Amino acid sequence: MLTEQERMNNAMKEMLFHEESTAKKYAQLSQEITDPKQQQMLKGMEMAARNNYGTLSQKMSSLGIV
Repeated sequence: MLTEQERMNNAMKEMLFHEESTAKKYAQLSQEITDPKQQQMLKGMEMAARNNYGTLSQKMSSLGIV
């Protein structure tokens, strides 16, 4: 069985992977769409996912999660 710390580490790593994947999807979609308003919206969503990624990375570092 996993300890509580191991479960937390795994959950945070999974969230980090999800944010990275989401940012890549939004970036790809923004390149495929020609409507400038939709492109801008998707780029904003990509930036939000990248910001979430950065916040999670910092928190993981402070907790010693690699």
